[in-house]
Amino acid sequence: MPTEQSPIPAETAQPTAGPSEAPPTRGVAAWSADGIISEGEYAHETSIGDVRLWWRNDTEYLYIAFEGKTNGWVAVGLDPERRMKGANYLIGLFSEGQAKVYDAYGTAEIGATHPADEELGGTSDIVAFAGAQEGGLTRFEVQIPLDSGDRYDKPLAPGGTYKVITALSGSAQFNAPHTARNSGQITLDKAP
Repeated sequence: MPTEQSPIPAETAQPTAGPSEAPPTRGVAAWSADGIISEGEYAHETSIGDVRLWWRNDTEYLYIAFEGKTNGWVAVGLDPERRMKGANYLIGLFSEGQAKVYDAYGTAEIGATHPADEELGGTSDIVAFAGAQEGGLTRFEVQIPLDSGDRYDKPLAPGGTYKVITALSGSAQFNAPHTARNSGQITLDKAP
């Protein structure tokens, strides 16, 4: 069970120099952390339960977007070991009108057991992100390293296939229970 302290969100929620951008790769348009899914911005798209995912990668970063029909939090867990345990979570929510994304880690198989990496002695390794809420949808775009070196982040390799768990909640409280959850998989592009 996580501590009673508030989790620590990524500090890059509102970049002062404008959105982070990645150059286009392999026929895909440039990626931008702006909370908008632009045509050609992602190489792949799927729905896992009630959460829609888009992603692309290069040899260094994963660029991922996730969206759910909620005004609460939306989460993606990458490469869990068993159920929720061991997943590298990206949990996005809006608090007081501000988009926040947490780099968290699944410490147990079930329950609100995904404290922020920093609470466990790790680091928040979110490079850039942005979020948007519109028409009853909550959406986030996030850039993370494929291998941050943090023991609470799962290393991902170009060309690898990974289990993904998704969840969403009707509440914007970080540890509120999910109202929907599911699992699927994504495959990253091979290195050029």
